[in-house]
Amino acid sequence: MEPSDKGNINKLYKQVKDEYKMHENKNADKRINRLLSGLENIVSAVSEMRNKNSDSHGVGDRRLTIDKHHARLAVNSATTMADFILSVEKKANGEDGY
Repeated sequence: MEPSDKGNINKLYKQVKDEYKMHENKNADKRINRLLSGLENIVSAVSEMRNKNSDSHGVGDRRLTIDKHHARLAVNSATTMADFILSVEKKANGEDGY
């Protein structure tokens, strides 16, 4: 898969979801669907934080500061999300995933 929206985290995640069929499934356990929905919220929140709090868009003095524990939550959430996506990709390619 070749990404087509470089830098737009939400659009890139949608491409990954489509490629690996990571959508909520009415036949799946409702708890799995709730987890997938939560992951979608993580992607959205990390994307917003990156856009509003980082140096990447030249916000200068208007940058909002966040507490260290919130920064850790964002980093750990993003790490969990990335790990999940890599596991899905490995499974799709016939690998064990872990």
